[in-house]
Amino acid sequence: MTGPETYPVQCVLLGATVYRACDEPATPASIIIRNGIIDAIGPYEAIRSRIDPDMEILDVTGGLILPGFRDAHIHPLLGGMNLLECNLTGLSRFDDYLARIAAYADTNRDQTFIRGGGWLPDAQVHRNQLDAIAPDRPVFLKSIDGHSAWVNSKALYMADIDASTPNPPSGIIEKDCESGEPTGILREWSAMDLVETHLPPPTLQTRVLAGWAFLQQAARMGIVAAHEAMAHEEELLAYAALENEGILSLRIRAALLCEPELGMGQIEHLLDLRNRFQSERISPGAVKIFVDGVIEGHTARLMTSYADRHDYCGEALWPQDELNRITVALDALGFQMHFHAVGDGAVRIALDAVEHARLQNGPHDARHMIAHADLISEHDIPRFAALGVIANLQPLWFCREKHFERTTLAFLGTPRAFELYRIRNLLNTGTSLACGSDWPFSGELNSFNPLDAIAVGATRRGLSPDAPETYCPDQRVDPAILLDAYTIGTARTEFRENITGSLHVGKSADVVVLDRNILSLPVNEIAKARVILTLCGGTVVHRDI
Repeated sequence: MTGPETYPVQCVLLGATVYRACDEPATPASIIIRNGIIDAIGPYEAIRSRIDPDMEILDVTGGLILPGFRDAHIHPLLGGMNLLECNLTGLSRFDDYLARIAAYADTNRDQTFIRGGGWLPDAQVHRNQLDAIAPDRPVFLKSIDGHSAWVNSKALYMADIDASTPNPPSGIIEKDCESGEPTGILREWSAMDLVETHLPPPTLQTRVLAGWAFLQQAARMGIVAAHEAMAHEEELLAYAALENEGILSLRIRAALLCEPELGMGQIEHLLDLRNRFQSERISPGAVKIFVDGVIEGHTARLMTSYADRHDYCGEALWPQDELNRITVALDALGFQMHFHAVGDGAVRIALDAVEHARLQNGPHDARHMIAHADLISEHDIPRFAALGVIANLQPLWFCREKHFERTTLAFLGTPRAFELYRIRNLLNTGTSLACGSDWPFSGELNSFNPLDAIAVGATRRGLSPDAPETYCPDQRVDPAILLDAYTIGTARTEFRENITGSLHVGKSADVVVLDRNILSLPVNEIAKARVILTLCGGTVVHRDI
């Protein structure tokens, strides 16, 4: 593996505006970086005496110096695998999907299976379309949200899935309403696993290559830390290998997957993983729990029925009493809970579990998180702050995607389809925020660039000139709020806010420099900014100056 050189730097950054985070105004200033920490910040004349003769002077006039970005919810290795496999992301026309799959199949004729993903959830996909391209080997393609798979007949046959196969717990095998035969669409992990467990898993070397592909992009985007949102032992082994090779160019906070079918018996394994893989750059101190699925798959748990499926509210993946029990146990052991909850019913289940743990264990600095929280009952919004739960949000979703009418509006109906992503309501009740991308499941924009996310969150509109109209404009927030959520807010989820996440003397030199001051630009131009320098702990991981 080869890539950009990384090296520690002793330097002075001159001529830029500095945004420290923590509600401090952006001001012109210079910064001295020494021995991996921020040594001085202030007007050049005030700090000049601290500059050593051998320090590198970097003129970044007109730029903006920020704390390094931290993604609070991302799947780096899964995303890296997408880059290596049959990648459909960025495509929107069905014919383009088929052309990409056919080209991949032709180029990789020696492969015994085809795996990849990135198709949009409103695409009208069927196993027959894949059969025409690759009839003799299994095909397994995840949707852009990661909660559905499109497979061919060979894959179904390999997994013994036919018209008589029942739905697995919390999963759906879609079937033709007339013939009863599987359509090739599998909803949620339990259904997808029926096929994927028959495919050879990626090797450690492949996972390491996927991680390296991610790291190179992350450095160019100014990302110095990432919260791996679903870690098994295999992912931890890959991160450890990257660290051992000296190329893990950011810090990883890992959420260990906790599965409902394994119950309380998995706690010892989670403890073992936490103990074995804790290192300088890897911290597996969180636990990931899926409470529900996604709206576009009818698998999000709602408090009232879907608009297009009366008397059906989606499924909760954990019974409340079981979730309460394991949350109490993990909370007592010092694990941070990282709940996936999309529907308002799932958000309430997660909040109830945290409340139960506080009653049993007593309140303490747990910093449990609910990721996504797309739909929240008005009653539950103030409970985030009251229970000390961090809202882990994905601003890239805060727009009206092109499939909005066909999925979100059709499935939720009015007014619920216009009540998603209530970030301002959460802020008004004092909720702590962290932001992430959920890449590669980051929606139609398929990005993990924090500048893209900040632009969408501030405008509530997509990035393209022809993007649909502004979505819920009353929920727009100032870009500085999103900057804080991508920096100091996420540092708090890592329990590292006293070390990093803002630009103050004595803190780690986790620094990003943009080529322009996005705080003085119109918000619709934020995504045009470019990262010209990324420092992680005072080490240059990306430089374009």
